Amino acid sequence: MNISSRCEYACRAMVELGRHENNELPVTAEYIADRRHIPEKYLVHILLQLKRAGLVRSVRGSQGGYLLARQPEKINMHDIVQAIDGPVLHPLPVKDNQGKDLEPAWREVAFGIGQLLDKLTLRALIDRASKSNMYYI
Repeated sequence: MNISSRCEYACRAMVELGRHENNELPVTAEYIADRRHIPEKYLVHILLQLKRAGLVRSVRGSQGGYLLARQPEKINMHDIVQAIDGPVLHPLPVKDNQGKDLEPAWREVAFGIGQLLDKLTLRALIDRASKSNMYYI
């Protein structure tokens, strides 16, 4: 199973928006693209998908941009993955009758991945990133 580049970019953008959660000013797509090394035209489409999923909201105008639609504690990686790539392992990789006996195993794998993604909140991602960027003397 691979995570699409689109999904990776969505996660990067969400972490960047999460880092600005206390700032009342929206964050522009240009700023996110620059900070997270995401092609801006591609990012705009990703942000639209995240908006449709209720994970971000947009503000129009000269001071416009994007904000998280919910607190980082209430957004998990499963929300982001589903918004961009759809349900995990759906459809299942069983394509013919010879693989039907593997279907229960694939369902179990999909369920396990979903549970893990449910546990990883955006807050946890932000906190982990902050700790890895700390310098100790």
